[in-house]
Amino acid sequence: MSSGNILFLIMLILGPLVSLSSTNWVICWVGLELGFLGLIPLLFSDFSFSSLSKESAMKYFCIQALASALLMLGGVFVFINFMTIWVFNFTFVMSLFMKLGIFPMHFWVPSVVSGLNWLPMFILLGWQKVPPLAFIVIFAENLDWFIPFIMIFGGLSALTGSVIGLNQTSFRAMLGSSSISHTGWACFGSVFGNLWVYFLIYCITFFILMFFCFLMHDLMISMTVLSLSGLPPFTMFIGKWGILKSALICEIWYGYLIFPILGALLSLFFYLKFFYSFYLKFTSSTQNSKYSFITCLVFIFVSGVLTIMFF
Repeated sequence: MSSGNILFLIMLILGPLVSLSSTNWVICWVGLELGFLGLIPLLFSDFSFSSLSKESAMKYFCIQALASALLMLGGVFVFINFMTIWVFNFTFVMSLFMKLGIFPMHFWVPSVVSGLNWLPMFILLGWQKVPPLAFIVIFAENLDWFIPFIMIFGGLSALTGSVIGLNQTSFRAMLGSSSISHTGWACFGSVFGNLWVYFLIYCITFFILMFFCFLMHDLMISMTVLSLSGLPPFTMFIGKWGILKSALICEIWYGYLIFPILGALLSLFFYLKFFYSFYLKFTSSTQNSKYSFITCLVFIFVSGVLTIMFF
């Protein structure tokens, strides 16, 4: 890695930390943009998918630059007590939705993700979402009108991501659709709690998936895809159950839970489709050995133990 890439990587890591640790809105916005600007050169330096990576980087740059401009405009007016003017509130919230890829600003996620390599994909769908999610938590804690708003669009995002994933034949595009759905669940977590537990479990599971994709180990890819679906006893079930438990404790109206639960059900179809694809590819290849099966059994055992511990 060149010295320039190390500098951009430091910006990528420290930018969100600046946003999370600052009490000034402008500094929060600057930290968010430092992380964004640190990621763009790393996307352009990826030569594995030369043309696709550059196209995805340009799409991501244009979308995020527009979202950053709207976020700055809406944030300035919101934080100088123009809270009664709904246009500024709507602009601020929609810019956060565009940053995160939440419905109805989800349109860019599958096309951008489908051209990225594994490590940039993990950074884009994981680390880059931390500051916008923190802003949503702050809004949910201080504004009563924002809670039903974020629950409706979070539920629609969970459902929309599942519907988009049903039509995907590309594994990378499917992961982008899965990210839309999981971000919808994270919106519920920002209102009722367990957001960061859910997001941490998602990031760990997603990182493990990217690691095995890099190693091209088909059996472990298939098992990690199944873990990402949220089926018990795999790890993502812990996060989804925690959010549902927190929502029920807060006596949420059950109508809000229809969309995310229906989305989780629909998403099982494409998760199982790719699980079968990688598993059958493994069984017909030379990777098939007793050590792989032992590794798989250990993975399932660890997932089950973690589930029991969290319960």
